[in-house]
Amino acid sequence: MSTKFMIAAALAVTMSGCAALSPVTGNHYTSRDGKLDIQGALIDCSGVRIFVNGDKVIDDHVSLLHGDGKFDGTWQGKQVSADCSTAPGRTAGATRCTVAVAGEHVTLTL
Repeated sequence: MSTKFMIAAALAVTMSGCAALSPVTGNHYTSRDGKLDIQGALIDCSGVRIFVNGDKVIDDHVSLLHGDGKFDGTWQGKQVSADCSTAPGRTAGATRCTVAVAGEHVTLTL
């Protein structure tokens, strides 16, 4: 096989893998068109709050034993989900939630 083909194939595989991942955005994400604003907060080490355009759509708690949890809500008739996990040690910023709403998938660090 040619070297150009191998490089193109490797690049395509790398790019497709990146497209499947949710960008890690801190605790706040705004879509490129500015129409969707997703924000998260961790309250008292276990309380997860997710806001979409200022509306609280998820208000629940991760497991105190495992630091994880899956939560659902709705925003303007659309399903919202958050899949959260906490790294061992429970340091600041150790809880990550992958949030899906209106076709957007982002990972918030709380």
